[in-house]
Amino acid sequence: MITAKRDIEAMRDRMNAPIIYNHKIKGYTYTQEFKLLDFAGEQLFLFYVLARGLAKNQNYLPLTAEYSRNIINDRIKQILPEEYAEISDNFLYVNSDYEKVDFSLLKRILESMSTRKKLLLYYLTKSQSLSKRSIEPIKMICYGTKWYLAAYCYNRKGIRLFSLSRIDRLEPLNESFEQKDLSKDVDKLINESFGIAKADKVKIAIIKFYEPSSYYVKNQIWHKDQQIKEYEEGGNKILELTLPYGMPEELIGKVLKYGATAEIISPKELREQWIWEIKNMISKFLKVLSD
Repeated sequence: MITAKRDIEAMRDRMNAPIIYNHKIKGYTYTQEFKLLDFAGEQLFLFYVLARGLAKNQNYLPLTAEYSRNIINDRIKQILPEEYAEISDNFLYVNSDYEKVDFSLLKRILESMSTRKKLLLYYLTKSQSLSKRSIEPIKMICYGTKWYLAAYCYNRKGIRLFSLSRIDRLEPLNESFEQKDLSKDVDKLINESFGIAKADKVKIAIIKFYEPSSYYVKNQIWHKDQQIKEYEEGGNKILELTLPYGMPEELIGKVLKYGATAEIISPKELREQWIWEIKNMISKFLKVLSD
């Protein structure tokens, strides 16, 4: 009976269920009709807005012809509640940037995954030279609005992530896959630290946010294992964000977006690299402004 009462209280508090105790029937009853899954319509509507936004850009739905994307869009719209379909144009899903996708690369990757045959990858390095590697494609990942290939690299003897925009070409090899299913290993790698760029060792970063950014970041999820601490300092609201990271560049870039309202506290090497970036920008652009 105690468990039942707790369940009823939970339905009242979390689902706004109109439940009362009826002394006449000596039991609980609804004061009006209540459908537990009413919220499903709203969720479906938001999914439709997302799908429609993605379908408008071929780079989000690669290897999908325009008519196929329109079919997907129409099918989802057909199952929307009528009242939501009428206002669907009032909602817009927009991504600020994306990278163009070479569809011939995706075709090669799909064929490799299907036939379990290795690929020879020509990859553009940061120094703009081509690196040639033998790989086994494992998983395609859309991170933000950009596509990445997770693959086992025989040159590096491990899993590596390759940006699709930096792949020059892929050539099929008549060599079968040697590795076991590494899909779960990729998932673990992706989820263990902030960002898409990974390092051999995961470290913990502490970032301090000042007003007004402390208000904005409070409701942001940078990583599933992040921790947030709030306190006051000199009458100002401070938010301290702690999270795991791998490669520092992506995290530093995100922190720099907040300008003077965000400060990397630790670890020491991450803070020093962040300060170096700031000094480098000041040195470079003050010189430009003075010329």
